[in-house]
Amino acid sequence: MQHKLLLWVLLLAAYPLCGQQPTIQDCLGAIPVCVPVYQESQSPSGVGNYSQEIGPGQTCNFEETNSIWYIFTASQSGQLGFLITPNDLTDDYDWVLFDLTNVSCQNIRNSNNVVVSCNAAGGGTCNGLTGATGASSSNNQGAGCSGGNSAFNALVPMQAGQTFALLVNNWTGSPNGFTINFGLSTGLGIFDQQPPRVDNVVVQPRRCGENAIRLRFTENIRCNSLSSTAFTLTGPGGPYTLTASSTACQQQATATREVNLTISPPIQQLGNYTLTINPLQASHLLDQCGNQLADTSLLLLVNQPQVLQPNLGPDLSLNCPGDSLVLSTAITNAQYLWSDGSTDRQLVVSSPGVYRLTVTNACGQGVDSVAVSRLFDLPTVELGPDQQLCPGQTLQLGGSGQQGVNYLWNDGSTAPGRSLSGSGGLFWLTASNVCGTDSDSLLVTYIPPIDANLPTDWTGCAGEELLIDLSHPFGQYSWDDGSQLPQRRLTSDGSYRVTISTPCEQQTFDLQATFLQPLQLSLGNDTTLCTGDSLLLDASLPNASLYQPVYDWQHGEQTARIVVRQPGLYRLRLGTRCQQLTDSIRIDYLDRVYPSLGRDTFLCEGERLLLNVSTAVEADFIWEDGSRAPLRTIEGPGNYWVQVFTACESQGDSLLVSPCERCLVYTPTAFSPNSDGVNDLWRPYSDCELSDYSLKVFDRWGGLLYTGGEPDKGWDGRRQGEDAPAGVYVFVLDYSVVENGRRRIATATGALQLLR
Repeated sequence: MQHKLLLWVLLLAAYPLCGQQPTIQDCLGAIPVCVPVYQESQSPSGVGNYSQEIGPGQTCNFEETNSIWYIFTASQSGQLGFLITPNDLTDDYDWVLFDLTNVSCQNIRNSNNVVVSCNAAGGGTCNGLTGATGASSSNNQGAGCSGGNSAFNALVPMQAGQTFALLVNNWTGSPNGFTINFGLSTGLGIFDQQPPRVDNVVVQPRRCGENAIRLRFTENIRCNSLSSTAFTLTGPGGPYTLTASSTACQQQATATREVNLTISPPIQQLGNYTLTINPLQASHLLDQCGNQLADTSLLLLVNQPQVLQPNLGPDLSLNCPGDSLVLSTAITNAQYLWSDGSTDRQLVVSSPGVYRLTVTNACGQGVDSVAVSRLFDLPTVELGPDQQLCPGQTLQLGGSGQQGVNYLWNDGSTAPGRSLSGSGGLFWLTASNVCGTDSDSLLVTYIPPIDANLPTDWTGCAGEELLIDLSHPFGQYSWDDGSQLPQRRLTSDGSYRVTISTPCEQQTFDLQATFLQPLQLSLGNDTTLCTGDSLLLDASLPNASLYQPVYDWQHGEQTARIVVRQPGLYRLRLGTRCQQLTDSIRIDYLDRVYPSLGRDTFLCEGERLLLNVSTAVEADFIWEDGSRAPLRTIEGPGNYWVQVFTACESQGDSLLVSPCERCLVYTPTAFSPNSDGVNDLWRPYSDCELSDYSLKVFDRWGGLLYTGGEPDKGWDGRRQGEDAPAGVYVFVLDYSVVENGRRRIATATGALQLLR
């Protein structure tokens, strides 16, 4: 790109440091408009180092694309007009004009009403030339080329002092540049031919000690044209040196609208000061179009009195009585007034107190004060008169102590005070510091507590003696019988009372004395128990807590009572606090009786049965017939019973004697196996159950024809599947039956006739 002037970057002071160098594709690097025509030989690609500086929907352009920025401040009022001619007339260029008079580049995206004219027309006949030429009355042309959109906007009214920024976008994205001609504007208002001026003194000193001036110019000044030699300050207390700087320039900007001036030394007096701006060289204080700031004089009024700081320092201390120190302030060439009326810059003090200094000079007035204390006084020790110390009391000896004082007690402790309880004696304390020494002593008499150790209840044995000794070094005594001695001997039961008094307390004690009389131990007479019964042996003593019994049964129990459930000899040794006792008792158990007449049975004619219910214990007997002997013989069937009585129980039994049983087995003499359903099988028959059953049938030559083991089955008259011939055959039958509760084994043999 070729320009008639150098490329300057506008970086407003309010814009944050981004760490990036602005380019012509950034608002901060916008090309200053100083001549009517700018030719761009090629179009840059991208959006620069500060991307998308316009907000979405903020302008008729959707976004910043392949952009170049221009900026200028109107020096005259008039109509702004310009024409953009692409180097390739088929390219589509869009543009937006912003009013930055009251905002900065960083505020464009978030500011309303900063867009004054915008054109996004393109496509078809709308490509090529565009600008604010007055060819239409619209300040906003939408995208495309339909709906009446035009590539040309109306001229833009402008007022002197307004700052405008123009964003040109290459929507086509080609590398071809363009020519922009601002010559359509009325007059020369946008071409800066006016020297910059001081617009405002933003910051100026108002009181002594301040050292900052900030100037704001009517337009931006090149950073490389700033010079401290162009600024001078004259006034009371000089000479002063000014150093010029700019926050924006320190943040890599090339132009700034505000300049900071640092005054050295800071303002020394109130009064009128003159700030003179005089560029000594042609390169000093130039605007972006090369116009130099004219000589300027500014009157600064420093009229706010300063609050001086006499600064007497921190609070001070004197060591001992008679010491002194000097109070002073570093402020010179002033008037001084101390709280005691003296007017020297220094004050010698030798006593504690608060000292106040008022300092007055040409810049104002200030006050400070300092408290002076005495670190050490002559130490004093006062332990007071001798004292008595009671139990539970705490006696505080000494005190909280004095700063810088060392303390030493007779026991070697070094605290200024000590707590005393539970003991007495002679105590002394020595206190010393850099100023001197003092000491004192006192005698503390400890009154021990009344410790009668007298029980409420006392128990002894008959014949003993209880000696009570309540001696106390400070005690007085009053017994219920009127005696006033510390000792008393007791030999009988009774209630006793004594009151003991000391200078610290008074206590009354009551004593119940009990003398235990001899005891007798009896477990009772030997006894006999029934089976299952138990007996409680109770050796409990009345007033057992007094006797403190110890039980030792021969079986190991150690309780007052035991329950006996087994026969034997039970012996107890009983010890009390006064004697040892022994007794024993024998416990027997009566055996149980179990009369048994046996199982029910049968008795055959001529037989006898002996019944015996004799017992090993003494018992009585009664039979159903009234007889009372344990033995009885019976000779016939019947229902017999007996009842046996002992001291513990009654038991009985009964017996059923039935007549004698006989089982009959019938063996037929003949049968006819002709399948007529009558007498077709030959088998034995019985009124009893046959067991161990075995039936065999033989022919007359001894040949075995049939073997059977089941009583309900028999021989069907066949031999090896063929009918046996009629005739006589022999059988052998083995069996067993139960008769009269007994098993009988039998064998029967005989002949049988087979009929055909």
